Amino acid sequence: MVNLVPERILRRSASFLPANVRSLAKNVFFKDRHWAHPDLKKFGTIQDLYYWVSDGSKDTLLLLQNYYSALYPTVDTQTKGTVNIYDKDGLPLAEKSFSLARCGTSKFRVSSLLAEAGVTAVEGFGTLEVNLAIPDEVMDQIQDTRSFYFWDRFYIGYTSSLGQTCFVHGVDRTHIYREGIQDPIDWTRSPGGHQWAPEIPVNMEDYQKFSVILTNRTSGSAHTTLTLSDNEDRFLSWEADIPAKGVRRFELDQDVIAGLDPNEMRLRVDGMATLFGRPVVFKEFSNGAMSAMHC
Repeated sequence: MVNLVPERILRRSASFLPANVRSLAKNVFFKDRHWAHPDLKKFGTIQDLYYWVSDGSKDTLLLLQNYYSALYPTVDTQTKGTVNIYDKDGLPLAEKSFSLARCGTSKFRVSSLLAEAGVTAVEGFGTLEVNLAIPDEVMDQIQDTRSFYFWDRFYIGYTSSLGQTCFVHGVDRTHIYREGIQDPIDWTRSPGGHQWAPEIPVNMEDYQKFSVILTNRTSGSAHTTLTLSDNEDRFLSWEADIPAKGVRRFELDQDVIAGLDPNEMRLRVDGMATLFGRPVVFKEFSNGAMSAMHC
């Protein structure tokens, strides 16, 4: 009978229980899996989806560290990993396997990974995902727990042809990898249609180019609208259908926003696919410097 009750109702109901009773209820209703998500069964990892760019003027850096070594410093944490690169529509482009020593790191450029895979005819941006397998000796440490998952929100780097580099971290869960099962499971299946706006206005005169990067981390297409307005409430808007695991890039400069007052402009995104998957704001300056951040 319990299995017929939607799990979201069980989780909501459990929040009103006393702490000791809540713990017991989780053990009963969510045996061999994590209470927060029905697909978190036994052991595995959770991965983010990241934006990459490699267009001749900018490239993407991956600095991948063995974070298991920090969590379990007394055991052998050597492991293996994969980098999967997708185009802007979420379609596979390249895959790279690598090894990580205990306390080790690996460094890759997306341009090199694409060249190694023989990928040439592609628009210069898309999404990527990195998955580090749980080391055998770490698995030995967690075997006695009911369910245990690792989530590494690493920093991804972007570099210009002038050598300027900036970094931004991951923001939202995309895939669940269960130990011993090759194919991942989507963390979020349907786009949520959320709204987003930055905390402060934007002065477009400060930038040579100002880009808004929108990533869809769900398994369904997301219809998204970006609106830019000035103090006189004049506005421009752009729409895009973002495929599952895909990304769209809105590049704004003085020519694009002609007719609007560039001072203290307001941005708004309607139809953001996931609640926590905030856009990447990519700022490029006239001196060649650049900055990337989640707002």
